[in-house]
Amino acid sequence: MTTIVIKPKTREEKAFLTRLLKKLNIESQVVEEPSPNYETRKAMKDVSMKKGIKSKNAKELFSKLGI
Repeated sequence: MTTIVIKPKTREEKAFLTRLLKKLNIESQVVEEPSPNYETRKAMKDVSMKKGIKSKNAKELFSKLGI
C-alpha cells in the first residue's frame, strides 16, 4: 500500500489534495504539527533510502503519479 504524507501550505490546498487523493483511492496523511511524528519520519526515511518519492508541490506529485 502506498501512503502519501502531505504538508499543505494553505487550507484550500489541504482540502483540494485530500478530496482528490480520496477519489483516487490513495491513502494520505496530512501533517499538521510543526515537527514530524513517527509516520512522517518513517516516510521521510523511506524517501531517503530510495523506497519512496519526494515531491515539492502538488503539480510535481501528480506528474509522478501519472495524473
